[in-house]
Amino acid sequence: MITPRVMYGSASDGKTVFFAGGIQMDDNGNPIVVRTVEKYNADTKMWTMIYRMHKSRKFSSGCFLRGKFYVLSGRDENDKHLTCGERYDEATNSWELMPGMLKDINFITSSQAPPLIAVVDDNLYLLEISLNELRIYDINTNVWKKLGSVPVSANAVFGWGVTFKSMGDRLLVVGTSHS
Repeated sequence: MITPRVMYGSASDGKTVFFAGGIQMDDNGNPIVVRTVEKYNADTKMWTMIYRMHKSRKFSSGCFLRGKFYVLSGRDENDKHLTCGERYDEATNSWELMPGMLKDINFITSSQAPPLIAVVDDNLYLLEISLNELRIYDINTNVWKKLGSVPVSANAVFGWGVTFKSMGDRLLVVGTSHS
């Protein structure tokens, strides 16, 4: 990376990977939350710095949805949960701030995992950790629709240790069961 850091949001689209935000160390070894964004091209093996996000964020999640890179939630430099998202359009090299994108999500503790998200068939899904509930995002209304419960106990471990990924045209959820 051009700017070494940890706890960033990331996603890949083919042979390009984006890394957004995270925590880097300043010259005195103190952690700082950044809004730095870089992309890596696997064909050229080159890193490129791109335009910065609107918000500094750590512990965020990233995905590609309908040709754009999204960064969701996370925590700011004051460790406050962010309910906004941001969407990057590579064609215009610009970020759009999406206020309230996660306004209806319950953040149960400051030590919970980044949002558990996955994209299937150009739809964005979220596992709402506190309720063990599957939701789908309506991009036109900026609303998460409830689809029902999942058979894992994501809330027991604040989302850590739970896998929530897309597998082709399906969602994969792995974790301890309710029983």
